[in-house]
Amino acid sequence: MAENMSSEPEQQARPPPESVQPPESPGSVTVRAARVDDMPRIHTLIHELAAYEGVPDGPRLSVQDLVRDGFECPSPWFFAVVAERGGQLVGYALCNRAYSSWTCRALYIEDLYVVPDMRRAGIGMKILQHLCQMSLREDVHRIDWHVLDSNAPALAFYDRLGARDLRRTERRAALRLDRHRIEAVAGHRHHHAPPS
Repeated sequence: MAENMSSEPEQQARPPPESVQPPESPGSVTVRAARVDDMPRIHTLIHELAAYEGVPDGPRLSVQDLVRDGFECPSPWFFAVVAERGGQLVGYALCNRAYSSWTCRALYIEDLYVVPDMRRAGIGMKILQHLCQMSLREDVHRIDWHVLDSNAPALAFYDRLGARDLRRTERRAALRLDRHRIEAVAGHRHHHAPPS
C-alpha cells in the first residue's frame, strides 16, 4: 500500500490513547492500542493477511522491525490497534499518521485484518469505529486505505460505510516506488526496465 506519511513530531511520538472499555465479558471484543508484546501476534496476522491476498512471501519484516519502528524510535513509523477477545488478538489495524495538502491531518490504514473465524462478527467495524473516534479526537479530516479489486466483500462493506473509491471519484491511481527504484532515482538512474 502506498504511504504518504508525515506529521508533527510531538503527535507521532505519542501512541494512540488506550480505549476506555467496560469490563470484558467472555464473548466481548475490546479494541485497544497495540503494545510491544502484541508484535509477535501482529507479525503472524500480517503473514495471514498476505496469504489471503495471494502473496504469502510478500512481507519481509521481522517482529524486531515492528518493535523498532513502532516503539523504539523517537518518531514511530506506525501505530496499531488490536481487537482482543478472550485474551486473544483476533484482528488489527496498522496505521500511519499522514498529512494532506488539502485537508491537513489524515490517517492511512496500511492493514486492516480480522481472523477468518471471527469475520462477520462486527470486529472490523469496531476497529474502524475506534480509528474514527481517535481521528475525531485528533482533528483528523480523512482516512485513506487500499483494498484489492478482488475483495468484493470488503469493497461492499466500505461502500456501505460511505467510503469513496478514489479511482472513480477522483480518477487517482495508486503509485509506488519499490526500494530498487528508490535507489535508482536517488542515484539519478531514471530509466526503468519493466519488472520480470
